[in-house]
Amino acid sequence: MKTFKNIIGKTVISVLITALVLTGVKFTTINAEAASYTNRIPILCYTLNGRVTTYTSYTCKSVSGYIDTTDLVEITAFYTDYASVKVKYPTARGIKTAFAKASSFFYNESFSTNTGSTGRKLTAYKRSTGNSTIGTVYSSDVCIVTGISNGRTQILYPVSGGNSYKLGWVTGTYNFSSKTQTVIPDGTYKLVSALDNNYVADISGGSSESQANCQLYQSNGTSAQKFSIKCNPDGYYTIKNTGSGKVLDCENGGNSDGTNVWQYDSNSTSAQRWKIIDAGNGYYTFICKCNGLALDVSGGNVYNGNNIQVYSSNGTNSQKWKLEAVSSSSVTNNTKPTVQRIVAYELSQVGTGDNKGDNNVKYNTWYWKKEISGSGYAWCMAFQAYCCYQVTGSNSAIPFTASCTNAVDYFKKQGLFHYSRYYGGTYTPKAGDLVFYTKGSRYSSCHVGMVTGSPVNGYLQTVEGNIECKDGDYRVVEFTKNSKRTVNNSYVLGYASPKY
Repeated sequence: MKTFKNIIGKTVISVLITALVLTGVKFTTINAEAASYTNRIPILCYTLNGRVTTYTSYTCKSVSGYIDTTDLVEITAFYTDYASVKVKYPTARGIKTAFAKASSFFYNESFSTNTGSTGRKLTAYKRSTGNSTIGTVYSSDVCIVTGISNGRTQILYPVSGGNSYKLGWVTGTYNFSSKTQTVIPDGTYKLVSALDNNYVADISGGSSESQANCQLYQSNGTSAQKFSIKCNPDGYYTIKNTGSGKVLDCENGGNSDGTNVWQYDSNSTSAQRWKIIDAGNGYYTFICKCNGLALDVSGGNVYNGNNIQVYSSNGTNSQKWKLEAVSSSSVTNNTKPTVQRIVAYELSQVGTGDNKGDNNVKYNTWYWKKEISGSGYAWCMAFQAYCCYQVTGSNSAIPFTASCTNAVDYFKKQGLFHYSRYYGGTYTPKAGDLVFYTKGSRYSSCHVGMVTGSPVNGYLQTVEGNIECKDGDYRVVEFTKNSKRTVNNSYVLGYASPKY
């Protein structure tokens, strides 16, 4: 039987998993790895070449109708065992739902699941011939390459804020070598449940034995509730209990909903590897590599001893966990978990930028609530406000403003601003602080960055948005040893210490 290999990161996401169960389709586990951490449906696209036959079922045996070359199609589900997709398309009688072969839309059914950004703004076209514009791929868009032909690349890219996706062709050839991933600093954390922040993941009885159960329990500060999280070379994380030295493991590598989670001797199998996905508002979802299922509180019930299992990703609070640091991180000199998250998040944005300074970047789109293109929209402060909102869900710590001077005034009014040494201050910046720069005035600021750690030999350690690069684009850049960014430089106005 032909298999639709690796579709959308070996995908089908939770919606698709549910659909497969309801329709009785055999689910191919190997294609489910990324199902719970990619949200690349629905997909808007056109046929790959010409007119396409549709069918009454996912087996693609009984003809239902036809999709014309001018029809905008919406792909809503994948059926891996039949290399088919569920589609919606226009007809004379309205929108019709049917099924079609995946090869009618994707140039290469076995495309790599790696993701990346083009680094520039590109026009997207219906087909590889390069005619009929369908949209724009922006420099910071996280995309998947689905095929290359005649000097053009078929790309799956986000639209409408990432709530839907388009499949189109861009001029040039692109090949992404690694998957994008959520950046979590290696460290020791409590896994706090979104169901009730007083309850955390816990090893039953504080046992040091293999097969001891992982359960939900009221937070008590014991080592049974502390986990060392470390990223492996494959991008997945190992979650080790500090009390036992054993790691979280899916029982017997099971791949069905309700598979138990226990601790076990580390053996480097996929049952002990977890993808950490940003679920928003400071929470994360943990996806096991061996089955694509999410770490889940059984039944969504909160009580001491309730079982922790894995289950199809469904976006509920049963599958959302807050990482609360219980020891220092190697990334920052500030152990507050929010500081660790925001520094890690900003570092994950390095390389994102606009096209030759046109200011058309997602941080401006978020701030202005529309796409911006042109001068007068510097985005260094909008970047800081954006990152704060993505990590904390609000702008109470870092204000919602695109003006550095306004932000300085905001922190001064709260008594949270400290002048640099050049301007008479004595404060030493720490991770999570904002550093504001000036062109010589004590009363205005022209630029801002996030401090990622203590100064090293007098050099500020920062990550900053809207930095002009050699190719003319403006990007997010990390600085570790820059002559203008030293503790004694006149360019450094001072530091703000947000209340995270």
